[in-house]
Amino acid sequence: MTRPRPTVAEVIRSCLDEFLEKYDAKLTCEQRRALKDLTVCRTAALGGHVLECLECGHQQIADNSCGNRHCPTCQATAAARWLEAHAADLLPVPYFHVVFTLPNVLDPLALANPRVVYNLLLRSAADTVLEVAANPDRLGARTGLLAVLHTWGQTLQFHPHVHCVVPAGGLSADGTRWVGSRPDYFLPVPVLSQVFRGKFLSRLRRAYAAGRLRFAGGPVDQAAADARFEQLVSAAVRTDWVVHAKRPFAGPEVVLKYLARYTHRVAISNSRLLDFEDGFVRFRYKDYAHGNRQRVLLLPASEFVRRLLLHVLPRGFVRIRHYGLWSNRQRHEDLAWCRRLLNGETASEAGSAESIEPSQALVSVTPTRSCPNCGAGRMILIEEFPPQPAAAASLVGADACAAVDSS
Repeated sequence: MTRPRPTVAEVIRSCLDEFLEKYDAKLTCEQRRALKDLTVCRTAALGGHVLECLECGHQQIADNSCGNRHCPTCQATAAARWLEAHAADLLPVPYFHVVFTLPNVLDPLALANPRVVYNLLLRSAADTVLEVAANPDRLGARTGLLAVLHTWGQTLQFHPHVHCVVPAGGLSADGTRWVGSRPDYFLPVPVLSQVFRGKFLSRLRRAYAAGRLRFAGGPVDQAAADARFEQLVSAAVRTDWVVHAKRPFAGPEVVLKYLARYTHRVAISNSRLLDFEDGFVRFRYKDYAHGNRQRVLLLPASEFVRRLLLHVLPRGFVRIRHYGLWSNRQRHEDLAWCRRLLNGETASEAGSAESIEPSQALVSVTPTRSCPNCGAGRMILIEEFPPQPAAAASLVGADACAAVDSS
């Protein structure tokens, strides 16, 4: 009989006491909350519910989900809802995928100041795209983008980077026409890299001068801190800042499938875990340095959890952001005008524009509530079970619960 694959929650529960003994004093409130939520997700500790099919009467009993945005079990529904709300914003044009990566020499500052550094990273990446695209010697247009922050690499190591989805063009400077880019080329990567480095480091210096950055380990001598900061910045100046421009997407439908994977992705999904035995967890990862080969990594459970918690975001931090034509302030007006311009210029090519209705695009990414028994009926909620505090205590331990509650 094949043993079922483990889940992230099972790995956390197995080593929680050992992990807290080693790292408890270093955890943030957000990390404590993530530990608790992921541990009790889909257990009696959160209560449960019963669903019934309106057609055949088939019933399903299930435990409730934690809803934590770092939980691999809870993100599919959140992603589908987000896509449904934003699908109508996509224009009938190709899209480029551009990735901005923070050099690892700045990891110490990012780990000690995640809210400040992540904000600088997102803003600098977005401003780089908007500024270079607006340059008359480049695209010469006002474009827009969706930016998504990820902080992990395939082996769960710290690796902050921003995925940007950008339409292949934008509005002309006077707003009277749509300026399309070449189908296979958007903006020069070396220029993007240099502008990105300059913008980020300039903002980093201002943040440090304003006292918004600190080094891990508590107060230190100011002169020593200043010297260490300058050393990090000097090293960053000498480092190549990686900007990667991928092949353009064919159209809105492909972009939606991409966004379904990236907008609400967490550091690791349950499907990547292979087995968990004798305190060690094995999981799959892609080795990008060697042709995206599939490899397997073996980690002690406590180290797996430590790496996982590196990617817990500060409370309330928004990691999916819109800029330019997609900024919230004028998004609907700007995009409506873009569509009118595109329809006027490409009316004879409407059949090849690959423009689709949002409802069509979402068929493959929106979770269904249809009955698994008859396939025709719709499942509805008919009963709910209250949370079981005793179950929570048995899963996460009294000390862990007290630590989370006090935070």
